[in-house]
Amino acid sequence: MIRNERPGLRQAAVALQHRDFRFFYGALLVAGMGGQIQSFANVLQIYDMTGSALQIGLTGFARAIPTIAFSLMGGVIADRVDRLKFSMLTQGINGVISVALAVLTLTGLINVWHIYVLTFLGASAQALNAPARSALLPNLVPRNHLINAIALNSTVYQSSNIIGPTISGISVAAFGFVPTYLINGLTQIAAILLLAMIRAGRITVRTTQSPIQGMIEGLSFVRRRSIILVLLAADVGETVLARYMAIVPIVAVALGAGHAGAGILAAGPGVGSLVGATVIMSLGNFRYKGLWIIAALLSYCCALALLGAAPWLANGTPFILDPAVQERFPDTVSPWFALAVVATFLLGLFDSMQAAPRNGVIQLLIPDELRGRVSSFQSMLTNGMPPLGQAFNGALASVIGAPLALLAGAAACATYEISLVATRRDLRAPDLGEQPITTSSPVSTPTNA
Repeated sequence: MIRNERPGLRQAAVALQHRDFRFFYGALLVAGMGGQIQSFANVLQIYDMTGSALQIGLTGFARAIPTIAFSLMGGVIADRVDRLKFSMLTQGINGVISVALAVLTLTGLINVWHIYVLTFLGASAQALNAPARSALLPNLVPRNHLINAIALNSTVYQSSNIIGPTISGISVAAFGFVPTYLINGLTQIAAILLLAMIRAGRITVRTTQSPIQGMIEGLSFVRRRSIILVLLAADVGETVLARYMAIVPIVAVALGAGHAGAGILAAGPGVGSLVGATVIMSLGNFRYKGLWIIAALLSYCCALALLGAAPWLANGTPFILDPAVQERFPDTVSPWFALAVVATFLLGLFDSMQAAPRNGVIQLLIPDELRGRVSSFQSMLTNGMPPLGQAFNGALASVIGAPLALLAGAAACATYEISLVATRRDLRAPDLGEQPITTSSPVSTPTNA
């Protein structure tokens, strides 16, 4: 059994000692920053053009639809092509989209539907590329550093979410939309150059399978390795039953903090996630990953209940619906707002602490020749379900009130996670994911390009 070095803070970024991973991480970081700069600029531009929150929200559907529709296809592609070159191609597509937005804006031809279409195309490229990017990672670090590498990768998303919108807002205010969109174009070029520096062996697959046969082979592997489904089901339980971002504005107004408070609450999970990723990185290749994942999810449920309790304690009632129809809210920021901020920080912390080991175990269980296809199934669930969970919990809050919706979601999610760990002995195994899984297929043969 492979163990990495003694865990500690000095091991928090141990995966960065590998040259190829450093370039890969840098590429993801600059591309992620650029993507968030563009996404927030889209929001600001639609608001300037329409003043409609609904039309801003439709950009979320423009991202969710291709994620659900194209992720499995991306997995088939990832197991048939040079994953590195394909990732470079999709970064180039995103760069072209940013230039198109800049040109349309500069010429005055830009319309809301242009932003929707280009957002859809960019999300489609990302949905097709996500499995290739996930499948590439295990080839860049040894197995005992994979959990650390995945935890480091999670910091890319959170850092981008915190820093990208800030840069975007400043850039739009100072220079306008055209230069802001071009910033993203430059970041995509930088990402391509960094990816081009990677020297790791490039895994491609020679196969006589049809794409449909390839997709079926990947799904059949997931069905046979049912622990993968269990790990993904644990995440789906959280993303569907215990989402909260759609309720954050109601909580902020109920606590007298208004839109500025909503922004603070929305940033809390990003900060917590960075801390959580640092904790995971410092632990090294620890044991009992399945129990850790469930414990982190149950802690997440407690944090969600804490968020629901804050407006209840402040207003003395759990029945807080649309703030526009309420007769009385605090005229000043409630002291309980601090509790809500702590709760959102903890939500990000515990979410990150379960996501990194979960993704790491799944990658450890997949043979390389199937990694793209299995990763595509994972991407479809982990990226496609949260928008549905947001819609479900937003609708629930409109019926029973924001605090009760959050508390009900926390209780349902906790019950679901406890049932998983109670009924799945393999989830409680001390060395879950330690042994590599191999598979042989008469029609799929991996080769080093």
